[in-house]
Amino acid sequence: MLREGKKERRELDHTSPFAIITGASRGIGAEYARALVGQGYDVLLIARDRTRLENLRQELQQTTKKEIWMESLDLSQPHAAETLHDMARSYRSEISLLINNAGFGIYGDFAEIPPSTIQNMLQLHMNTIVESIRLFLPDMLARKQGSIITIASVAGFFPIPYITEYAATKAFLIAFSEGLARETQNQGVTIQVCCPGFTETDFHQTAGHQPKHVLFPQSAQQVVQTSLEALQSKRTLVTIGWQGRLALWISKIIPHRILMAFAGKAVKPPSTTNLR
Repeated sequence: MLREGKKERRELDHTSPFAIITGASRGIGAEYARALVGQGYDVLLIARDRTRLENLRQELQQTTKKEIWMESLDLSQPHAAETLHDMARSYRSEISLLINNAGFGIYGDFAEIPPSTIQNMLQLHMNTIVESIRLFLPDMLARKQGSIITIASVAGFFPIPYITEYAATKAFLIAFSEGLARETQNQGVTIQVCCPGFTETDFHQTAGHQPKHVLFPQSAQQVVQTSLEALQSKRTLVTIGWQGRLALWISKIIPHRILMAFAGKAVKPPSTTNLR
């Protein structure tokens, strides 16, 4: 873990909202950072890649006078949520928005995936997110103000062979967020789970899988714009464009055994398994 620009708790500008973005070094996370800085947020950028974080921070500092902090942290490790919470509170005591975006993909036969990789995904996609929300949520409820966005995926709408664990963790995030939103309704806090479809980032390349026949990919900008607009209307389950609405409709209408048969043929890997 690397601390960048360690400071005492900052309360210089009480009028500026403060957002934490995990997985902020690229893709959807970086677009959230650009959008929120443009809306007047101070931001804390969290990712493992220090170089990309620094490049993004320099880019953002050219367009704003808001505070932009960065911390390098591996959220797939145990107790990462506590570290994240401590980091955030060392900058500001009140967190306006937590964006749980960090994640990665695994592609291939589950039986061939290294157990350590499986454990890292479970820790990052489920444990760290749940633990982080548990740490940040009570203060938001006490203030009756705050928002939490968790990035899931349309893959969480149904089982998908060969990205089995990934899809299952995203299904968990959807169910968890929807249940939590019901628990906290009318208490001033907004819980959102954002479910992008295929998005034009390097996510799939990093995961070792490039989906075939993607006719209408989404941009990271489109995902972020839709998510932040939905935050204003306090929607819980957010899909992106007509593609997302179609995926949700299909998941409710067509039996999962049929969907899995089609999905299995579409994403079945070659003989060599590719992993991140």
